[in-house]
Amino acid sequence: MLPEIPVERMVLAVLSNDDANTVQAALVADDFRVTRINTTGGFLRRGNVTLLVGVAEREVETVIDHIRANVAAGSDGASAGSAGSTMLVVLPVDMSARV
Repeated sequence: MLPEIPVERMVLAVLSNDDANTVQAALVADDFRVTRINTTGGFLRRGNVTLLVGVAEREVETVIDHIRANVAAGSDGASAGSAGSTMLVVLPVDMSARV
């Protein structure tokens, strides 16, 4: 059984369907728990995936690094890991519980 880590931040990553499997696999391989939600949005209403990752504050940068390292080059010619179509939001968590 994994030790419980207090959830202090929620990382929301909205990324393309094409990148979702690779990013999710990298996070899970590093023992992060990930919730995946298929979403739609943007100008052309393309399919996206929203990943939710609850972590301790000290782990936020590690999660962001995994996401950046595993996002493919965008259609706008941006290189992998550079600013593109992936959106990241980090929110404070007041409380979390497993029931």
